[in-house]
Amino acid sequence: MWKNMLECHHAQYITISLAYHSRRSTETPQGDTRRQIMSQLQQEIECFGFSFANWINSHASYVEAVNGWLQNCILQPQERSKSRRPFSPRRLLAPPLFVLCRDWSAGIKGLPSEELNNAIRTLLTDLHHLMEQQEEQLQKEDKVVDVNNGESVGKENERNDDVSSSLYCIHAILTKVLDRLNNFSEASLKMYEDIRQKTEAARVSYLNCRPLRC
Repeated sequence: MWKNMLECHHAQYITISLAYHSRRSTETPQGDTRRQIMSQLQQEIECFGFSFANWINSHASYVEAVNGWLQNCILQPQERSKSRRPFSPRRLLAPPLFVLCRDWSAGIKGLPSEELNNAIRTLLTDLHHLMEQQEEQLQKEDKVVDVNNGESVGKENERNDDVSSSLYCIHAILTKVLDRLNNFSEASLKMYEDIRQKTEAARVSYLNCRPLRC
């Protein structure tokens, strides 16, 4: 699954990285159309950010709970000396499930999820500011009645420069978000592949009753 996810997010990152270079080949939306596009983008990013944060927190809590439940299946001595090392499922040849859940719980905590969350929050904040500036600009334009055609052209050019600057800002931040998403997918793929290999090694060792090096 994560191999497919990585391919998908990498393609998204490449697409958004190249998109800005073709900006002059398409007409820039204006007025209400641009307002609707920005509003829809903000809603989609908010939904994505909430869903991702909820998923990673639920995922980590679930695996941690399963790992904690497994620890209750182990008989620990009532008094532990300072020299006694903590329980290691590999060293003591516990069933492979113990190895899998411990590595899984530790692996999720090591994923770069916070970097992605921060990038999403930054994008939402900047989108909100840009939408406020856009609304203020449109309100000012509604109050102005241009009499001179030259002055009107000048304002149109100035407005296009503002739009181009805003789009460049959005593009840069969105590129960063997709880069962080790509990194998260890559780290997830590496984590699960590492867990799979270590769990398989623990299974073989458990069946052969041969201790593994920690």
